[in-house]
Amino acid sequence: MSELQLIVGASALVGVVGVYGWSRWQEARVRRTSTTTAEVRDPLFEPQVEGTAVPHKGMVSSPLPVWREALAPSPLWECAAVMKGSVSGRQWRMASQNCDVGWRVRWIGRVEGDRWVCLDPEDDHCFTEIQGLLQLVSRAGRVTDAQLQIFAEVMQRVGVALGAMPVLPDLKAMAQRATELDEWSLQVDIVVGVNVNFSSIKPPLASRLLDCLVQEGIGLGEDGVCHANSAVDGIDRFTLIRQDGAPFIPLTLEHEPITGITLLLEVARTPDPVTTFREMFALAERLALLFQGQVVDDQGERLGVGQSQAIERQLARVVGLLEAQQISAGSPWARQLFS
Repeated sequence: MSELQLIVGASALVGVVGVYGWSRWQEARVRRTSTTTAEVRDPLFEPQVEGTAVPHKGMVSSPLPVWREALAPSPLWECAAVMKGSVSGRQWRMASQNCDVGWRVRWIGRVEGDRWVCLDPEDDHCFTEIQGLLQLVSRAGRVTDAQLQIFAEVMQRVGVALGAMPVLPDLKAMAQRATELDEWSLQVDIVVGVNVNFSSIKPPLASRLLDCLVQEGIGLGEDGVCHANSAVDGIDRFTLIRQDGAPFIPLTLEHEPITGITLLLEVARTPDPVTTFREMFALAERLALLFQGQVVDDQGERLGVGQSQAIERQLARVVGLLEAQQISAGSPWARQLFS
């Protein structure tokens, strides 16, 4: 991935703090101009495993099959093909084998209590309603008119095989909605970065730095990145990386000096990003004090309380843009859209 681009709009913040839009949006736009529809693959839209497993009240068997809770369909974010009738997971599997339904589609079924679960291809339980759902926008970009048309044709073929013809929304309206969401996403899918530079004469060893982070509740992941996870659901609140881009490697921690780190906050994916940024900035200041460093922007200029407060105001604006589209920062839908 190329270096993240500063996108916060307030001129007071320009050159003050690293606030970046994900470059994947722009890369995806370029790719779409040179890639055929059939070649596009986006793991975000593959069948999703959501929530917890829930036993269903189907026929008695051993062991009892389980359902995996799924996000409810959203007309704001997805184009839905609604199929009503008696359809089991096995029947859906057979019907979909001859159709290219793995491409950017998730499948769910309605169960008791108006809950939605992921379809299990080995499940004999018959649903009275299933839906094939195409997400309108992601970090890979928006769906095109041609992709929406292909989706509709594939859903028709599946419906014929199941004997349950799908009901589809107006595809032109879906295409317009996808365009609007793509433009909106560029304003809210941002990352805020805060740098801490340490002395080049006596920088801290990686082992000392990580020991300090552990005391702060921040652990080193298998990806070589330090993660500050939520105690409630284990989701990242923010992350900490080396400024040189190299991962933290356990075998070299005792001998490797660290001259600089960057703390990163994904705004849309983080619950209460304003409070989280405040905590992240405070951690950066504590690390700078402990290891005789400085909290700086990308140009090496000192960041203080005044700049921090200005950033918080901009983050509050982004939260407002999210809520205007009926989505909360850090919600399951936000994490799905911006994963």
